[in-house]
Amino acid sequence: MIEIMGIVATVIAVLGVLRNNRRRRDCFILWLVSNLLTAGIHMYSGIWSLFARDLIFMVLAMEGLILWGKTCQTAAHTRKNPPNRA
Repeated sequence: MIEIMGIVATVIAVLGVLRNNRRRRDCFILWLVSNLLTAGIHMYSGIWSLFARDLIFMVLAMEGLILWGKTCQTAAHTRKNPPNRA
C-alpha cells in the first residue's frame, strides 16, 4: 500500500510541475496533495527528516497558492481600472 501511495504522490507531483510550467495556479494544490501523501508515508516509516521536509514543502505550496491568488487579484483590478495617463 505504501508503494502505491508513493507512486500516486510522484504522479501528482509531476502533474504539479507540468501545471506550473503552464503557469497554472492549481499546481500548488497538486503539490499540497503530493506532499501530504509523502508526509504520511514518511511519518508511517519513521523517516522524520523527510517528514519535516514534506511539511516545509506543504507550507511553501500554501504560500505560493496564496501569493499567486493575490497577484491574480491585483492583475484583475489593474485591468478593470487602468492608470490615468494624462
